[in-house]
Amino acid sequence: MSSSSLAAPLNKTRTADVKPIRLQLDPMRLHEPARSKLSTVETQRIMVVFDDLVQKMELIEMLPVIVSHADLFKNIIDTETMNEIYRHEELKQAYETNSSIRTISNIIEKLPQLENYTRRFDKSLSYNANEKIAYHYYIQQSIRNVLRRLLQHNRFDAVKHILKNNNLLPPPKDLMRVLKMLRDSAMERFLTTPLEEREKVDQMKNLSIRLSSNEAVIAKLEKELNDAVAERDAEVSQTLVIFFFLNFFFVIESSHLLRIQYH
Repeated sequence: MSSSSLAAPLNKTRTADVKPIRLQLDPMRLHEPARSKLSTVETQRIMVVFDDLVQKMELIEMLPVIVSHADLFKNIIDTETMNEIYRHEELKQAYETNSSIRTISNIIEKLPQLENYTRRFDKSLSYNANEKIAYHYYIQQSIRNVLRRLLQHNRFDAVKHILKNNNLLPPPKDLMRVLKMLRDSAMERFLTTPLEEREKVDQMKNLSIRLSSNEAVIAKLEKELNDAVAERDAEVSQTLVIFFFLNFFFVIESSHLLRIQYH
């Protein structure tokens, strides 16, 4: 029997005896989950909702720039969608300038699939209050229609690319930054296994204990250093006093000897 045939069963036995080793998380890489893909449909749907929300918020911030630089987008945004964007910006401007809703009736009439909200005015409220509520309704429906058209034609990436190339991307607002942080936090949480989560908690506890211990050691060393400096300063001060008196006595003695010599 050949040596290779004898080695085969032995290698197989060794392979079977080998157990997978679960490596502990590196404290410096606690933010890197082992998994790279979401494991359940539910978590995937949640992240899709997050991504859609972030995308829509970014598009809303881009609309004023799109209107003021419409020539840049004539090849990627169709005329009807651009008209919807114009109407939405006019509607928003009318609201911001407290214009009467009657002055924008021509805009409201062109908004697709919108009921005449003014027919449902609450008689218990003032006309101005009813107008404000109506404005909120029309703006809400208008922005939904604009976003639907842009996303339906997959224009987000193209619009963002053009704005970025022309240094026209609006700066992210605090709400957008918080939303992205929340999205990243949720993604990390979904990718982290329960075992990793326990390891992370244990690592953080250990780091906290070590940090507290280090702070205590540092405080002790600082106290010892301050005491040593104070003791040194006291010794230096004492030495200076002694040197002063010795010098003083030397001067007196020298003066006395000189007087004796001349007399």
